[in-house]
Amino acid sequence: MKQSLFIFMGCALAFWLGAVAASHATVDQPQGSTFSVTEENDSFDILPGPHQDRHYTQGLKFTYCAGDNDFSNATAALSAILPSFAIEPTASNIGFVFGQNMYAPNDLELKNPDPRDRPYAGWLYGGAFFQRRGLTAGDVPVSESVEVDLGIIGPESLGETMQKWFHSTIASITPQGWAHQLKTEPGLEIKYARLWRLTPSSESARYFDFIPYAGGNVGNVLIAGNLGATVRFGWNLPDDFGIPIIDSPYSFSGGSRNDTRKFSVYGFGRVEGRGVAHNIFLDGNSFRDGPHVDKEPFVGDLNIGLAMRFFEHFELSCMHVNRTCEFVHQPNKDQFSSIMAKVMFSF
Repeated sequence: MKQSLFIFMGCALAFWLGAVAASHATVDQPQGSTFSVTEENDSFDILPGPHQDRHYTQGLKFTYCAGDNDFSNATAALSAILPSFAIEPTASNIGFVFGQNMYAPNDLELKNPDPRDRPYAGWLYGGAFFQRRGLTAGDVPVSESVEVDLGIIGPESLGETMQKWFHSTIASITPQGWAHQLKTEPGLEIKYARLWRLTPSSESARYFDFIPYAGGNVGNVLIAGNLGATVRFGWNLPDDFGIPIIDSPYSFSGGSRNDTRKFSVYGFGRVEGRGVAHNIFLDGNSFRDGPHVDKEPFVGDLNIGLAMRFFEHFELSCMHVNRTCEFVHQPNKDQFSSIMAKVMFSF
């Protein structure tokens, strides 16, 4: 808990420093639509070392983000409804997501899982998000995102089906404890996030930037607040706000533009702290008795990654995620990798 609390306090400091810094990043031009596939798994890792197969064990997400000029009537209506606090919007778009997450305990061979270990659970969902970009009063580029996801938890999420199929295909162990997974329950998750892009000058924006962000989740799936910051360094950095993992409170941005460069490559590091009031995958079902564990109130992530854009329309990225303990009896931290492939259509 101390480690995750220190990460959370470090994120607060990084966020404050970013909020008071000056930025010379330019306002981006209109962007085209994008489609991405993100795969996250703890059984493979971009870094050497022992691999895991536990806790948050698998995530798959498909995301489509419309271009700035698509669905203009809908985005105009949403902009009129949602207040634009401390931002002058210059572009907005909507997008759609579909995904599945799976969670499992450490020992998959137990028919009666350890009650102190994370319960089996699946989460199948679809949703939509509204995103707008613009400038603050100090001419700092900013992105704001609101997402609403609806889905199902329990056997209907097909978590058991997918994990057993995966293990029967590439692994020798068949998970035995899915009879004790969370019960059927509809899920609602509302996400909000705001990100700022900071860099010393318009020229340095091609090579370095700093992106603090704040956000949160509400709903019966997760109630949490997030603070984080990303540092990127490389060649021809895209004029966007970084690459999220599946459960980030914000969705990706960065479609093809008229001035998109044909090639870019960059590395990045990220720190994020979360204060967690409720997590259904740890606390258990909302209105029914079932498996649950005592969660940690503060969780921290330390991430490193590499991204590459080529031929103007394609982007590949990989990220290693280190996550502090999420529940009281968890013996040590978790780690997993996130891989994303994105296609950026012409504006």
